[in-house]
Amino acid sequence: MLKSSIGKLQINFNPIAIAKESGFELLDYTAEDAIALKEMPFHHKDPFDRMLISQALNRNHKIMTVDNKFDRYACKIFGSSTNYNALI
Repeated sequence: MLKSSIGKLQINFNPIAIAKESGFELLDYTAEDAIALKEMPFHHKDPFDRMLISQALNRNHKIMTVDNKFDRYACKIFGSSTNYNALI
């Protein structure tokens, strides 16, 4: 909702409801996830993306993205900027 609130993304649905209906587990961002930021190299400047990366690294989860800056971190990535069709 952050991107929507600043006018960078328009959505006409409730993404939380859609995620729950689709069987996704919603994850809280914990203090441990935030502490993991300290150990991360500064390859990506976007603070929200860094939060996603730290959470994925801290929990050993895969992250879905087409942002090739995520490739610079040791997190597991489902999808890549060079293979967008793998995501759909």
